[in-house]
Amino acid sequence: MVPEELMPEESDHRIRVVKRIQPGALLFGFIVLVSALLIYKIQSQESVPVQSETTSSQTKGEPAYSVPQSDSSNTQPEETETDREIPNTSLSQTTPQTELVLTQTANRQPLLPDVGTLKKGELESTSWQNPFYRLLWKSKGWKFTDEGMVSTPEQISAATFVRPYQKISVSFAVEVEQRLPAFELQLLTRDPAHPEKVLVTSSVHFQHDSVSVSAELKDATKELKRNKLHLEASPKSKRVRIRFVGTGNRFVISVGRHRVLTCTQPAQQSGKECYLSFLADADPVKITALRIEGE
Repeated sequence: MVPEELMPEESDHRIRVVKRIQPGALLFGFIVLVSALLIYKIQSQESVPVQSETTSSQTKGEPAYSVPQSDSSNTQPEETETDREIPNTSLSQTTPQTELVLTQTANRQPLLPDVGTLKKGELESTSWQNPFYRLLWKSKGWKFTDEGMVSTPEQISAATFVRPYQKISVSFAVEVEQRLPAFELQLLTRDPAHPEKVLVTSSVHFQHDSVSVSAELKDATKELKRNKLHLEASPKSKRVRIRFVGTGNRFVISVGRHRVLTCTQPAQQSGKECYLSFLADADPVKITALRIEGE
């Protein structure tokens, strides 16, 4: 009987022990949990400034490397542009404008008047009262006045009369200082297939000691005739009279009062229109008293 009476007491004791132990464990667990939360919060608060400082240092450090790269990429094209501009400016300063203008005569190529320069009524005139009128010439390097035309020294000067002739007679005077300057009188025949090009060029070459005639056809030049020239020095006369006649079959050239050369005109020019042209190179040439007649 005694054991049966004691059994309720033991159960009560166990319940008390359980009741005593259970609140303590809960309290301990609660304390541990709170401590863990506090520690985690403290660590998280400390880690946030470190990360912010790291990110801020990175953001501050990136421009230190990115800016030079962007600057170098921007400066390279600027340096390239300036390098390209410097030769152009120096070239424009050293290149004379006269050389740029003489694009067609730089290689001693003849000048042809533009097609349709004169009207049909104007072509009926066989002579011209004012042959030095600037609009009657297609020229490069020549300067025209009421009294004559003057070439530019040390460069090629070309002037072509705009009215064509099948037969022509030209007389003019050349100013002479110490000796007769070198120049050419040309007859240009237009190519029917290519009106902007010359088919045949007949040239009379005047030198201080000779006169010669040559013909150029398809880039092939042939000298037709050459004669020596003897000019008597006269202190009173400062110019030399020259006359050129092209009959369509023959050339007749006179200097002063003497006939100095006659030769056959190229067959390719026979019966075809020809343009009168003057060509000067190194020597300055002044032509006055010009008279042009023909048909």
